[in-house]
Amino acid sequence: MESVSNAVAILPIYGLGDLGLGLTSDIEEVIGSAVLSTALDLIEENSVLRVLPPLRLGLSPYHNSIGRIDPDRLLTVLSEIAEGVAKSGVAHLLFWTTSPWNSELVDTASRDIRVAHSLRTYVIDLGGVGLSLHPASLDRSRAQILASQLSGLSPTDSSNTQPVDVDFRPGNWSNLPSIPSHGTESSEEVLTQSAKLMAELLVEVANRFSSNTLTQQTPASNEVAKTSSPYPAGRRSRYLPRFTRAELDALDGKAEILVVIPIGAIEQHGPHLPLGVDSIIAEVASSGLCSRLPEAVWFGPTIAFGKSNEHDGFPGTLSLSAQSLRGIIKSLVVNLHTEGFRQFAFLNTHGGNSSVLTYTLRELQQELKIRAGMLRLKATDELGLQERTWGFHAGEWETSVMLAIAPETVRMDRAICHYPASLDDPGKLRPENAPATHSWVTRDIAPDGVMGDATKATAEKGRRWLDSALDHMAEQIRALLQRA
Repeated sequence: MESVSNAVAILPIYGLGDLGLGLTSDIEEVIGSAVLSTALDLIEENSVLRVLPPLRLGLSPYHNSIGRIDPDRLLTVLSEIAEGVAKSGVAHLLFWTTSPWNSELVDTASRDIRVAHSLRTYVIDLGGVGLSLHPASLDRSRAQILASQLSGLSPTDSSNTQPVDVDFRPGNWSNLPSIPSHGTESSEEVLTQSAKLMAELLVEVANRFSSNTLTQQTPASNEVAKTSSPYPAGRRSRYLPRFTRAELDALDGKAEILVVIPIGAIEQHGPHLPLGVDSIIAEVASSGLCSRLPEAVWFGPTIAFGKSNEHDGFPGTLSLSAQSLRGIIKSLVVNLHTEGFRQFAFLNTHGGNSSVLTYTLRELQQELKIRAGMLRLKATDELGLQERTWGFHAGEWETSVMLAIAPETVRMDRAICHYPASLDDPGKLRPENAPATHSWVTRDIAPDGVMGDATKATAEKGRRWLDSALDHMAEQIRALLQRA
């Protein structure tokens, strides 16, 4: 993310949980991402709009929610992400929120962030574009029409009686009202209308306090709204949030299933790589594992933001604190444990997460009597000893892998070689992996943000090295399953 004050960063916030409507746990993301992506396609010259990775967290009045997190932790997470946005030089932050239960918290966070970080903050929720997943909303039937088409589920009616004290007790939905009649609109009409309204709102936000002149295209009258495949396409058949409440309850052998949870980071990777390297690799690696492993391995939601404060000072780095990352990890594991799962593996692609993961999982093993650990992609022995030892960020391995999986994001004309230390340096004090280490921030040991030789990277190396690392990890997981 370039330092452009006129830019508007969009943070999607998608809850993961049962909404009592017979839908999948990730239906908020299914609907919200379709509306957002279709709206962006309707905006001309929309380069000032920058979409951040989604937060798959939220509040919930129900206990059976995969992404449930406590309010104070979510407020802190939103503030920490906003701080990174502000440090990047971006002056506008928009929250795109789909959960009816997050509305008040996001409103609170938006106001606090406006004061604390001097960001211009905005909120658009699903109800603002003519859709809603709230049990009492008249727009719920329109959301159900769209959800049915995007998820492939038939509309589910409820015969429950009206809940008690709805005007007095917030979130009192122990008895859900019946779903209203589904109307005569098609899902294409619903998506087109909501996306057009979303585009209008995005244009107004982008133009409000800047010199931007964004405009919205007028689609042809017969244009059919675009619908993208629900996330994550590469492993959706074994993606736990795509289950309905009934399907998850009926899933056999949950205690024997290993739940793999990808975790990455959003941080600088030198002048030649994108900010999302770690999270992109985590996503691709998870899909690669899905094709290599048996049905006993399933996948949880990706944690896209990590602990990256060592990269503070480089625009675009969005870091969570150790406490926030720990809170997300604990919430996710506890939620899944409540569902009956007992084995967890975090596929971690960012070294800065490792210590927090290790001590948090160690504690959870004792508290919950679960089996939990961390998976890392194995570096290749083809790298020279200097690169294997000191090429641990944005060097030959990461750059090669990105050339293989997302070449359009790599600028090899900007690739450099820089090492934070040398094998023949005197003494034993080192930044990493030594009898005595010194804490560092990236500016201390890598002025340009690169630790390794990115100039030697090739796509062919990246394909070979990633395949080898995934084959090795798959073997590691098979051994874990056999010992369970």
